[in-house]
Amino acid sequence: MDEKKLAGTIQGEIEKTTSEKATVIIKDSIAKLTGQFSSYQSVVDAGHIAANFEQIREVVNEIDHPGKKPFVPPPKVSDELNGKEFDVVIVGGGIIGVAIARELSRFNLSIALLERHEDLGMDQTTHSNAMVHPAFLTEHGTLKWEMNYKGNAMYDEVASQLDVDFKRIGTLVVCENPEHELMIPVLMNLTKKHKDPVPKELNREELDKVEPGLAPNIKRGALVWNTGIISVFELIVACAENALANGVQFFLDTSVIGVQTEERSIKAVNTTRGTIKTHILINAAGLYGDKIAEFAGDRFFTIHPRKGETIIFDKSYQPIRTVLASFSMAGEREGYSKGGGLIPTIDGNLQFGPTAEEVQDREDVSTTSMGREILFNKFGLLTEQLKPYYEKPDKSKIIAHFAGCRAATYKEDFIIEPSKKVRGLIHVVGIQSPGLAAMPAIVERVKEIVTEEWHPAENARFNPRRKRIKPFSGLDDKEREELIRINPLYGHIVCRCEHVTEGEIVDALHRGIPVRSIDAIKRRARAGMGRCQGGFCMPRVLEIISREMNINKESVTKNGGKSFILTGKVKKEVRK
Repeated sequence: MDEKKLAGTIQGEIEKTTSEKATVIIKDSIAKLTGQFSSYQSVVDAGHIAANFEQIREVVNEIDHPGKKPFVPPPKVSDELNGKEFDVVIVGGGIIGVAIARELSRFNLSIALLERHEDLGMDQTTHSNAMVHPAFLTEHGTLKWEMNYKGNAMYDEVASQLDVDFKRIGTLVVCENPEHELMIPVLMNLTKKHKDPVPKELNREELDKVEPGLAPNIKRGALVWNTGIISVFELIVACAENALANGVQFFLDTSVIGVQTEERSIKAVNTTRGTIKTHILINAAGLYGDKIAEFAGDRFFTIHPRKGETIIFDKSYQPIRTVLASFSMAGEREGYSKGGGLIPTIDGNLQFGPTAEEVQDREDVSTTSMGREILFNKFGLLTEQLKPYYEKPDKSKIIAHFAGCRAATYKEDFIIEPSKKVRGLIHVVGIQSPGLAAMPAIVERVKEIVTEEWHPAENARFNPRRKRIKPFSGLDDKEREELIRINPLYGHIVCRCEHVTEGEIVDALHRGIPVRSIDAIKRRARAGMGRCQGGFCMPRVLEIISREMNINKESVTKNGGKSFILTGKVKKEVRK
């Protein structure tokens, strides 16, 4: 079918499904959609309809709708970066961008990473459920699937090199009735096809050893053992610290507002803090990946944000040891999402989620009472069904409710490739779940692209290893006494919920990446992660940041931007 005829077919399918009229133009297998629709959901549906045609490589969706706001880049604030020049500039300081920086520091390349926020990983990365997924939940044959199964297998080595806690707790899929037991061979074949390790089939006695207290009607199940959990906060900081030690430079609070090309090659990047010259630009900008592509003259996809809400429980409520699922959940996937689940965290909390909701605003991280109720009712009921002897879920034990947006394209697959139009531009976009699991394989693929095109020499001084700050709460008495003897600040408990000491906070502030907010310390040292969510320790953490970073207390924020905690001195205002 030629492109003109295919465009007409897609237009007809869109009108049939949405009752809206769109104009479709196809060039080089890229479908561009324009028109005026009555709702945003119809716009998203139209994009997916076009993408579902196998002849379509990607979709640029420019359909207007009520409430659509034009993209306006942030204003330029300074020229302090003018004159700087790097071999490689990476746009985006999420786990993918930071891990790419670390991987490329293996070579004699000057590398800069630009992040628009005041800290790393503040969009998708730290709003994920921190699960290293098995590959059988992804669509076989896609790039997403390939990166998932390869990346999952690489995690043990990555975690070891970076000194990050990582556990393979497995996904336990249980049979609630005899009919479900017929699905075990199907799961076996599915995992084999997707190149996951073959699950272990378990009888009741074996199930009790893996997950005690299951409902009496559950007689059999299967353990997909390669599912893992990790702290995304610790992982991204570890990657950044190791990249920094190997020569990468980080520029926070720095947004890209333009890209300069010459003769279809990358020449420079315009930022809010000046212009940086480069000949390799890696677009790992997540939710704004299509905007960076447009700046460079190579937009062939559209990012549509998909919001997910998650709730986290206090450590006193932890009814499961594995990622627990049932064959009855197989038909409960939400659109293009895997549907969320019951997932323990590496630090001992239980989380329900995430949800999946298409939203217009890429910055929408709002939480709703409806989202909380959906999660609590869906997964709370599942917990009661599968673990009836354990105490029932209690809303009073919820300590956090957060949301984040995934950066999805309409093909719902990863894009990891050099630009077909602009030399020196590499796209690493559309990285949504299971992007965390796929991370090691993604950065390996980017490394291959760079080395095949530019053949950089190896960095003889590269060191892949990094040592973390050992949590005081995890030490035995003898180790604690020795640490306090060396540094008395480790004898001062600041966060009572998580038993975080002043020594840990001070050490976290002096690891190379600038830290100026309460939540940045929360992500690094867990101060404020516990039951009271910083109600007790926040004032003390603020004082420590002010003292150690030599900044006014009024300059310390909750989470960057204008989230200031203090406005001034009370006595000073009274005197006025």
